[in-house]
Amino acid sequence: MIPEELALQKESLRQIYPSCPYMKALPLSKWEEALEKGKLLPVEGLPLPAFRLRREFKSFPVGTVFAQGFFLPGFPHIPRVFVLKTGVPRYIRGPFFAEEKIEGYNVRLARLNGQIWAFTRRGFVCPFATDRWPDFLPRLPEFFETYPHLAVCCEVAGPENPFVTEWPPYIKEDVDFFVFDLLDLEKWSFIPPEEKYSLLKAFDFRRPEVTGPLTPEQISPLEALIKRYDAEKREGVVLKPVNLQKGRVLKYVTSASNLGDLRVAFPYVGELDANYIVHRLVRLAIGRWELGQPFDEAFFQELGESLFGEISPLLERVSRGEPVEEIFRVRLREEQALERLLAHFRRAQVRIELRRKENLGSHILVEFAKIYPRATTFWASKLEGLAQID
Repeated sequence: MIPEELALQKESLRQIYPSCPYMKALPLSKWEEALEKGKLLPVEGLPLPAFRLRREFKSFPVGTVFAQGFFLPGFPHIPRVFVLKTGVPRYIRGPFFAEEKIEGYNVRLARLNGQIWAFTRRGFVCPFATDRWPDFLPRLPEFFETYPHLAVCCEVAGPENPFVTEWPPYIKEDVDFFVFDLLDLEKWSFIPPEEKYSLLKAFDFRRPEVTGPLTPEQISPLEALIKRYDAEKREGVVLKPVNLQKGRVLKYVTSASNLGDLRVAFPYVGELDANYIVHRLVRLAIGRWELGQPFDEAFFQELGESLFGEISPLLERVSRGEPVEEIFRVRLREEQALERLLAHFRRAQVRIELRRKENLGSHILVEFAKIYPRATTFWASKLEGLAQID
């Protein structure tokens, strides 16, 4: 970073610091040091100075956002259990709800400087969710008028989103917003489940399917729910104690979700840590064993198709010198949102090729390709005969 730019950012940081009580838990010099080391970065796309944490810093999680009079903590990572019978009673000490885990991507909606913005897990402004929330959460301005100290945590899911290529099977087109948590920005804590469900109902916010309360002592209803979700190709569950002081929030995914991840990820293995594949194979093995799901010919065929179903056409394309790519299709309300989305990808160093744009009247339909250079190199180097030491 050039010295002049760093000096301007430090000046913005000094303006923000006095108005953020949570920032003042540390000396200003510590935040300036984080800025110098690239742990704290400016947030692009906002009309006023703001910063996001690129990495965990002290007690603050990745994706925490600071602006003048504004604090939005990063969304915590939720631990995963592999075995329900032993994992649930180990971490939850009382009744809990099982909320459907929605296959999509996570945003936090909050009001800043009179406007509603969507922030991704890493603290970027999400141009897509910022543009589209009025279509799905029309009472959100009313909600923030009543509860300005809360943030709305959503999963954006559906076949027409710009980031992930898996979605719930019951969403056939476009996307939807599922509100799964309400975050108290003053207390830095989540609203308890029953109070949250009441508020979501009052403002007509769509939420994930909820089952319970259940108990750690009787796991069979949870197992039955997991098997149903697996048969319906849903992702899994997030387990939330009725009393958030009596246990951890946990997540657990279905066999179908693990197979779906393998199907999506394996062609792009050059972009991923190999542990991504290994972890899903381990989850798959343990989960099917615990739930008594068969390791039979039908399963082996499904596993093989998940791993290798897309490989032959991919290798054909790479052998012809074409890149590994993924096609996305989205609807946007405003032309400016498309410009912001493309700028977001540039900042995130994601290579995009715009393939189609069509005016639908109230929305713009856009189709684009994400190009994966590392995955292309991974497969191409092998096809070109380069040797590798194992």
